[in-house]
Amino acid sequence: MRAVLVLGAVLVAVALLPGSATSGRQKPYVLTAVADIGTVYWRYDFVHYRTPRWSLGVRIFYTATTEVTFRAGNLKLRRTLQPKQLHWFPFTGGRVQSLSLVQAIEPGTLRAVVTAKFTRRNSQSYFPPRFSVQLYPR
Repeated sequence: MRAVLVLGAVLVAVALLPGSATSGRQKPYVLTAVADIGTVYWRYDFVHYRTPRWSLGVRIFYTATTEVTFRAGNLKLRRTLQPKQLHWFPFTGGRVQSLSLVQAIEPGTLRAVVTAKFTRRNSQSYFPPRFSVQLYPR
């Protein structure tokens, strides 16, 4: 009987918690759009790790295949993304994270760099990280 009550209480608690609280990871937030390339997102996770972690993601517009390089501390990852594709890079405690985007199309090569600087305050949608966008036109 006692086990049934405990199980019932746990099920009620999980059902009443918002989705973001049960997963521990917040929904993605738009950081910026990069002209003719795509949209950059950010999210955070302060539950599953001992220290705050952040993640960057990018969704490529309907334009062209794009080479994306993610950097955070010593971590460097490269991905080739197709139009309309969304890709999330891993959560990391790196306070400075960047995405380099290179898109080669017929008129020329378009390059962009998005750099985000995270602090402990970046745990709500209304406190986005400080960021910069550099766009190198064709």
